[in-house]
Amino acid sequence: MFTTCWVTTPMTAQHKNDKPSPEQIQQWSALKLFYRQHMSYARISLKESIAVMYENNASITHANMQSVLKPQNKLTSTVSGVPSVTAAKIVAAVRIKHVGQYQLISGLLVAPDNRHKGLATKLLHFIAPTLVIQKCFLFTHSNLQRLYQQQQFNTVPVQDITKLPADIVQLYRRYHHEARPLVIMQLQQKP
Repeated sequence: MFTTCWVTTPMTAQHKNDKPSPEQIQQWSALKLFYRQHMSYARISLKESIAVMYENNASITHANMQSVLKPQNKLTSTVSGVPSVTAAKIVAAVRIKHVGQYQLISGLLVAPDNRHKGLATKLLHFIAPTLVIQKCFLFTHSNLQRLYQQQQFNTVPVQDITKLPADIVQLYRRYHHEARPLVIMQLQQKP
């Protein structure tokens, strides 16, 4: 069984004076380790919105998970009470960076032993309500374009890249390399 929820990072506590709980610190450490193991070049930030998919073991009950899935607010939909790291294993995660008034989906990662099970699609469906149409972008490898096209992202033609917001273009140029070429995609309204 898989459960998806927003991560409450030490920085997203309800009040700035709140100290992160040991569970939040443990969860954040597990998330950093997950990215380090499977996407070593990724640098996760406390300022990002991060959705995580867990593979639950039998010790997590349905009632326990209902308390996990209550959002704190509409904009970031962070949650508290995420399953403890010892009770659940991270199998997938995705980050949403806020770049000015735009969103940039980055670091969509499914653990290698859980790929080809539709988990990336489920994770994208989970974050879809928080994405802003026409203001949400992502950079991807060409072999993943189809996955994102199924989620209403359209490829931005190379000749139109300079028409995009400067902050997005600047990040794209920073990440795009001839050795690791990327494609820019933008979220479009559903037909």
